Amino acid sequence: MQIRTRLTLQFIFTVASILALALGFVYIRYKRSLEEEFYRGLRFKAIMTAQMVLRQEDKIIYPEQETPDSLALLPASEAIAIYNNKKEKVFAMNQGRNFLPEQTFEGIRSLGECRITFGDLPALGIKHYSVSGNEYVVVAASVFQSEELKQLRNILLLSFFIAVALVAIGGWFFAGQALAPVSRIVDQVERILPSNLGVLLQSPTTHDEIGRLVQTFNGLLDRIYFAFQMQKRFVSNVSHELKNPISIIIAQLEVSLGKSRTSEEYQETMQSVLEDSRHMAEITDKLLQMARVYSEDSSISFTDIQLDTLVFQVREMLLRGHPEYTIEVDFALNTSEDSQMAVLGNEALLKLAISNLVENGCKFSPDKAVYLILKRGAVGGLELFIQDNGPGIPDKDLPLVFQPFYRGVQQAKAPGSGIGLSLVDSILRLHQTTIEITSNPKGGTIFRLCFPQK
Repeated sequence: MQIRTRLTLQFIFTVASILALALGFVYIRYKRSLEEEFYRGLRFKAIMTAQMVLRQEDKIIYPEQETPDSLALLPASEAIAIYNNKKEKVFAMNQGRNFLPEQTFEGIRSLGECRITFGDLPALGIKHYSVSGNEYVVVAASVFQSEELKQLRNILLLSFFIAVALVAIGGWFFAGQALAPVSRIVDQVERILPSNLGVLLQSPTTHDEIGRLVQTFNGLLDRIYFAFQMQKRFVSNVSHELKNPISIIIAQLEVSLGKSRTSEEYQETMQSVLEDSRHMAEITDKLLQMARVYSEDSSISFTDIQLDTLVFQVREMLLRGHPEYTIEVDFALNTSEDSQMAVLGNEALLKLAISNLVENGCKFSPDKAVYLILKRGAVGGLELFIQDNGPGIPDKDLPLVFQPFYRGVQQAKAPGSGIGLSLVDSILRLHQTTIEITSNPKGGTIFRLCFPQK
């Protein structure tokens, strides 16, 4: 069933139920009002008749008592009967086939007044006392007929069906109007092909659920488009980065094998091939690390990590491989408790991210020096500052430094793969850690890592 049909049926059912309850309430209240008026009339008739009949109580002539078997008259539309306390009929008018059972008689005497059925007519029985104080039971019956009630019932039924028909038409129309933007969105989505993923949906001017849906779709399309672009750029850059060293290795080996050379020339060629091979190994290793972060982010385990200990481990690891580096660490914290320096994360990945940042700073600094400062954040958590004395990053390059294989003008002359900062950004995103860059074009760059409060 289509949403439009389902909404229309639900709207019809809801409105019809409310309307039926409202009209039924009106009908029942009006019917009760007429019944009350009907029984008030019977009470008045019974009292007036009793007063007239019992005015001269000593001259009353008791009519012949009838039994149910002896009643052979046709039923009347009205009937009035008066009985004494012995259930002897004192007066009867148009009684017809009406007969008062013993149980009903005693009920009227005990209650004083009650509504009964006198034969096949609705009636009112009351207990009445004459002027002399004698007790009597007066029963007044009549046919309850109301043309107004019938007319009201017909009007309410006609109004109900007309209203339901109008509700069905209006519900179908307004459901179509409400779902029209959804249909337009579906049409636009169907026209989007892999070749034009950059096309966004037309956003409506209203700020309602449809507008939020369009914004959500556009955000999804942006992410898909960005993923496709990153994949294309990634494949292109990987092909380029791996092709260059392979071509150089092949060319060097072909030249070396072209004619006899001295051992020094062979050694020089082998050294160059070794450097190119190491460069390829570095690229391959970082690509594998990046693939692991992207593909296993849901299965990576997180534990409590002492950030100060991790920073010292990174420092020792880099100094062992590069003794020429200078790495200074400063803890600007006022507490020595271990719990104050703990963060939640994966130790291997965080160590990889911080070591990449520190190694880049040492690599691009003329004095090979980097300064690390660990301090408490303004809104909780920990902040790690990594500062170098390098040439700085131009403002135009700042938004691009985390893209894979991007290398600015300053970095193009230095060895590297262009994957390190992209890998750092992916790892920090996985740890919900923000990174900010402050760079002075005249020299010096500061990376600020803001770790969330554990």
